[in-house]
Amino acid sequence: MRKGLLIAGVVLIVLAVVMYVVGTYVVSRLVMPTMMTVTLSPGGNVTVGTASPGEVLTVVYTDSINQPPLETFTSMPGVLKTMYTSGHYVVAYTVLSGTGTLYLVNNYSIPVTVKYSIVGVSITSSLLIGGMLILFALVIGIIGVVLAILGAVLKPRK
Repeated sequence: MRKGLLIAGVVLIVLAVVMYVVGTYVVSRLVMPTMMTVTLSPGGNVTVGTASPGEVLTVVYTDSINQPPLETFTSMPGVLKTMYTSGHYVVAYTVLSGTGTLYLVNNYSIPVTVKYSIVGVSITSSLLIGGMLILFALVIGIIGVVLAILGAVLKPRK
């Protein structure tokens, strides 16, 4: 048994497990964003988030009255798209220059409870980091297993 190879293999395996856990945590936070709930009085609004050039602010929401979508208001001109899918309204907003804020406005005469989550302003960079951590963890884990096996199987040097 070669203790040096065995120890190096075990250390790499532990490092790979830590990297994998961190990578899956980062990716899971993107897939399962935090849901927020707010009750809007008639004419009331909620600031959902801000968008910058090259980034898309995507909001998924449901409301308590199940009527046509709430009114959306933006502080800067840009591209705004609202669609309904699988019982949820999806709003995507981006600006060409400056920073724009997206608001949901209760345009009804009764209070409305809105449950919404922000899917991600800069989802690509976080997804890339999480994916790279997972990929590197797998590679380092394989190398660690190979080193550990070699360290356990090979006879010591004379």
